[in-house]
Amino acid sequence: MSDIRTVLFSIPVHERPDIVRDQIRNIKAFCPDSVVCLHVSRSAGDDITAYLNVAKEEGALVNPNRLDTGNGHSGIFHVHCSNFCFVRDEGVPFYAITLLSSNELLIRTGLEDFIQERRVGCQTVLAETTANWHLFRYDLLEKLRGNGFLQHLGVDTYFGGQAEGQFYRAEIFEIIAKAYTDFFPSDLPPGFEAEEIIPPTVIASLAAQGANISAPITLCDYCHDLQITSDLIMKIRGGRGVIYALKFRGMLASPHVGWSSFDNIFSVKRVPREECELRTFIRDLGVAGSEGHEA
Repeated sequence: MSDIRTVLFSIPVHERPDIVRDQIRNIKAFCPDSVVCLHVSRSAGDDITAYLNVAKEEGALVNPNRLDTGNGHSGIFHVHCSNFCFVRDEGVPFYAITLLSSNELLIRTGLEDFIQERRVGCQTVLAETTANWHLFRYDLLEKLRGNGFLQHLGVDTYFGGQAEGQFYRAEIFEIIAKAYTDFFPSDLPPGFEAEEIIPPTVIASLAAQGANISAPITLCDYCHDLQITSDLIMKIRGGRGVIYALKFRGMLASPHVGWSSFDNIFSVKRVPREECELRTFIRDLGVAGSEGHEA
């Protein structure tokens, strides 16, 4: 087990520097052994002074390599790869990387220990058309076959999974990032949500060779008829129960819904990018510093 406990959080941002500040403070409150790297999208404009000031004041890093993030369906995995390489090349020590979005927040402590005991947190769902998920389609399969990506991994098809809350030991993310940049070398978005396809497919190929994997750390609300509330957060922090919620048609099933374990949920999405009761509730949990275990 590594002596380094530092977790790198990679976060693409594009608006509300004040909310970005709140997210950095949230991470520091619940995961003290961490370093945060922000990637400010080109869509945020040329003047990123506010983000730089927030990062300086809160002890975070800002990736100077600002890439195009396109629209919501273009893919942002190139951003996470860039953040990883930037922090690594700066010589900042870290043990693992976690991929977060800018509208999620941590809700409990213990993530450093959780990741220390595992190598990977990634959902791996075999691509098949009956799932009715927009990324399970024939043209994408042909694209991944046509450029040699699947052949390189030694698999015949690809896999998908939730982007938010993926985590990897640094040496494993090196493998994923290299596979991605070798076969998708452009600094432009690849035209599909690569963060939901490339890591799961690489990890599935490694799992077939004997690697153990865990689920991502983030409970998301957008795939199921589910609302993130203070009551649900306290239920998760209490450690007992099951989340049941109907899946929306065309969405990928959550790795956390229907399972009788909250051990791997440390973060929730979606938290609005504005001041609201939910954001205030989570902030107060971090200030209190208690784990809130319920009977």
